[in-house]
Amino acid sequence: MERKIIAAMIQSRDVWERSQGLVNPQKEFSSEGSNIYDRVSEYYNNDPAAPSVDIELLCAQVGRSTSSVKLAEAVCKNLRTLPQDVSGLNIVKELTEFKKYNIGQELSGMLAAARASPEEIQKRMEEYLGLSSGVSNTADSDTEELSGVRVKDLVHKDFDPATLIRLSPKALNDACDGGAKPGHHIVLFAPTEMGKTLFVINLVAGFVEQKLRVLYIGNEDPAADIYMRYITRLVGRPKQQILDEPDKAQEKLERMGYELLVLAPLAPGNFRQINRLLDKHDPQVVILDQLRNLDVSSEGRTQQLEKAATEARNLAKRRGVLVVSVTQAGDSASGKRLLDRGDIDGSNVGIPGQADLMIGIGATAEEEQRNIRWFSFPKNKLSGNHSPIQVHIDPHLSKVLE
Repeated sequence: MERKIIAAMIQSRDVWERSQGLVNPQKEFSSEGSNIYDRVSEYYNNDPAAPSVDIELLCAQVGRSTSSVKLAEAVCKNLRTLPQDVSGLNIVKELTEFKKYNIGQELSGMLAAARASPEEIQKRMEEYLGLSSGVSNTADSDTEELSGVRVKDLVHKDFDPATLIRLSPKALNDACDGGAKPGHHIVLFAPTEMGKTLFVINLVAGFVEQKLRVLYIGNEDPAADIYMRYITRLVGRPKQQILDEPDKAQEKLERMGYELLVLAPLAPGNFRQINRLLDKHDPQVVILDQLRNLDVSSEGRTQQLEKAATEARNLAKRRGVLVVSVTQAGDSASGKRLLDRGDIDGSNVGIPGQADLMIGIGATAEEEQRNIRWFSFPKNKLSGNHSPIQVHIDPHLSKVLE
């Protein structure tokens, strides 16, 4: 079955995309199969327009990447002898049914042993029902076809406030008509030292309060520093108090579900690694901090940023997760209160084109010293609201105050 799955993915990008989230190659494939899957994913990620994989080109890449001629020959022989008469749609259907079976077994165990929280059971149940109805986390909204839909059904299915992911602070959430949806891509940008990480940590704290699992991909600050700032935000105590009374902090954290944040430092990281982390942790929100540092194998700074933004949006849509990408503002944003698309460093056309919501963070020099910041919305497909918002920040708690 492994060979048939890989063959179907190589022959059709559509099968590869539909299979995201349905199969976990690192756990379910052989080591060679997992390696081939990673290379297939890298091939498609490098060229978002590629409809299939060129096996001979893949073999050439394998040959260059290993010092073992024997191993390279074995992998290429495997690739060249893959079955040709596989049905991609039936492969996807089989993977869906297999995942439904596994979730069903897991739910049975949870209910019989009473070992899971109601939130965990509800999440797995929704995933099972989504697979049963053909609306899985891997659904691509661009391929969804609608016609003659009843308005009431549309409102309940796609515009129910209960399905939205709330954004913190509340003023930001209100500006976005109650929040974002799984599959949306948010781009947050600001000049250096303006507080990008602070705003992201404030967002993460809000996601955790909603009992959402968050995967934080960090490739700039040390992981321990980020995690300490996250703890101070949740506990509401400055760093020194956490250091002095760690047991009290731990006690409060354990009542708040703080373990829902998974912090994964990558240096610099690529989308193949990120997809592996999604397979492992199954998050509902992914933070990419920062977008500009990700390795996307592209020539030129502008092309690199645009490709990274494209992959981030594809990740959101394909995996059905909310993605928040952090990137740098250019010199034009220094001392500026309200930022616009032209203030993004390196790519002020390609990055905005891949965002559903853009949040610029700015301030004058005087406001920066007084811990005042402004949210501006150069692009807001969530509500169409472009009115700026003034907020205050508490740098000691990584908290945004309205």
